[in-house]
Amino acid sequence: LEPPPAALRLDLVDQLAVTALLRDGIAAPFTHAGDSLVVAVPAGAAAGDTVTVSVVYAGTPPRHGPLFAGLLARQQRDGPSVGNVSQPYSTHSWLPVKDHPADKATLELTVIAPDSLTVAATGRLLGIDALDLGRKRWRWASDHPVAPYLIGLLVSDFVSWQEDCGGLPLEYHAFAEHLADADSAYAATCEMVELFEDLFGPYPFTGEKYAQAEFVWGGAMENQTVSAMGQATLLLPTRAARKVVAHELIHHWFGNSLTPATWRDIWLNEGFARYGEALWIEHTEGRAAYLEDLARLARGDLFQGDGLLGDPDPVLPNLLVYDKGAWVLHMLRRYLGEADFFAGLRAYATDPDLVHGLTDRHRFAAVMTRVSGRDVAAFLAPWLGTEALPELAVRWRPAGGGRTLVEVIQRQASPVFPLVVPIRVHAGTGTLERELRMDGLLAGAEVPLAAAAIDSVVIDPEGWLLWRSATTRPPALLAARPRPNPAVAEVVLAYWLAAADRVSATVFDARGRRVRHEDLGAQPATGPRVDGGERRLWRWDGRDGSGRQAAAGVYWLELRTATDRTVRKVTLLR
Repeated sequence: LEPPPAALRLDLVDQLAVTALLRDGIAAPFTHAGDSLVVAVPAGAAAGDTVTVSVVYAGTPPRHGPLFAGLLARQQRDGPSVGNVSQPYSTHSWLPVKDHPADKATLELTVIAPDSLTVAATGRLLGIDALDLGRKRWRWASDHPVAPYLIGLLVSDFVSWQEDCGGLPLEYHAFAEHLADADSAYAATCEMVELFEDLFGPYPFTGEKYAQAEFVWGGAMENQTVSAMGQATLLLPTRAARKVVAHELIHHWFGNSLTPATWRDIWLNEGFARYGEALWIEHTEGRAAYLEDLARLARGDLFQGDGLLGDPDPVLPNLLVYDKGAWVLHMLRRYLGEADFFAGLRAYATDPDLVHGLTDRHRFAAVMTRVSGRDVAAFLAPWLGTEALPELAVRWRPAGGGRTLVEVIQRQASPVFPLVVPIRVHAGTGTLERELRMDGLLAGAEVPLAAAAIDSVVIDPEGWLLWRSATTRPPALLAARPRPNPAVAEVVLAYWLAAADRVSATVFDARGRRVRHEDLGAQPATGPRVDGGERRLWRWDGRDGSGRQAAAGVYWLELRTATDRTVRKVTLLR
């Protein structure tokens, strides 16, 4: 940096005690409070100089972050299980780092463990050294930059085996009691590697490996080159377990190699990985199964009320970035066409300016636009920046010469959605298929049929779009934007219920921690939202569940019924 900062600030939770800090090998004064570890930069340091800081610390890593995770040591089986889930910002619950996805760096990791255990970690294994007292030292290194949340460390009494996949070493680690389930789940890994390399280019972490290691957890995590596979995922039926394997593997192109510069674009991680699951299903079971797999993600509300995909509330846990993110890619595939869509994804995943670096929605859109010639930023804008849906209607009228003009209209107030809308025209015992490209509110195509011969026209018969009929009733739960925003004290959230239901309200802070929860009880229906119409109001007084004033910052207000939820973001000032 020019000029250098006065101090270096690292992230490390207060529960871990720092006993010494060395700067260039000499003890230096430091402060450690508020999860920040701060040491002064030497006087006279200039841009380009190197300063080496060594931190000596100890303690038991706490359960941390919105996933209540971090570095987990479990004894819920006959043998030990250590593994980590550090997404989005829980690495600093066990390791001093700059806990931000943009702070990618190479890595050396040395672990001392009992010689009865195996260590699986990010990077390549440099060696294993025998020590005294029945211990071994495992030395790992990664020459490819890794974001802090992707540093992986798993230790257990694994049963381990290997496979060569076209020169890429595959490593598998599982608990002995789950060996058959793990073998079934892992068995398709090489075929998945071949599929994703064909679609997106070579596996990005050359000279290293791809490993999967079991640990005691309910989910899975794409730690760089060593995915942590929760035992609950490996015990799923084979089809579901292999979807998890595909999900964590595809992250190595999208998320691990191309890492979002900020968490606003986490959909570029999770949406791509969820979509990779569908691509695996298409590869193994066909197009109909692919469409069915995606249809299950859309749910009845079509993501309305879930917040903004381009500014998720909160970052995690939040299925919106997984499921709507996958749907945006699914719709983009139809909008660009098969050839340009997959050529664009491959160009994006192999772009030399992005590989092992940082990305965002703008860089993704730029590559896809360059390849396809279509304005992908304009396509993405309404899906990322609003909760709106296109409201579509169809009409047809004679066009002369025994032909009929079939038109699809977008009737929502705003925004306009660039779309390719498939239609199916039914006439007698026959059908015609057409695609209408909509860059405005109206698009049409002539068909070689008399208007009187047409029985019906079906919009999007296979399920390529998120859309609502112009005559469909609104979602069951909707909320307005909080008022005022930003707020100094009280925040008012107006909401509408299409039917009577029980409602609860929850406040989350910027780290996903629950600040306050209220059961609002059974509420009668308000009817659909109309300006000036009936509504309900929930008021948050800016205090937590213990009555203390909440600190200044960003908060998310969640309303939930038995079947629906809606989230709104507010900034609290003090």
